[in-house]
Amino acid sequence: MKRYFCLVVLAAGILAACTDRDDELTAVNIRIQNSSTIAFTEVRFVGKDTVYGNIAAGDYSEYLAYERVFQETDLTIKSDSTNFNFISTAQFEEPLPIGFYTYELSFDVSDQVKLNFKVD
Repeated sequence: MKRYFCLVVLAAGILAACTDRDDELTAVNIRIQNSSTIAFTEVRFVGKDTVYGNIAAGDYSEYLAYERVFQETDLTIKSDSTNFNFISTAQFEEPLPIGFYTYELSFDVSDQVKLNFKVD
């Protein structure tokens, strides 16, 4: 009887471990990837109340949930030395479906922000 109980507990543990992060998803989840050589002290979506803080160069932020967001959005990036802005050029875009996404942020040779959208 003890073996049977242990097998049931083990099977339940394995089944619980097999749940996917997408199983109970109810919002658009976005994280920031800092692909630059400078640390970001803050990344803010313009018009939203969410702030990503302290993203080291080459690092990722945590995912934050949004009800409605687009593939490109206006961003304000702060670092220790300066502020940068990304202004979206997308027009008439559909909101993103529920899922996990990454905004990869970097800079071009003229220090303009580049946003590369990724589906995770």
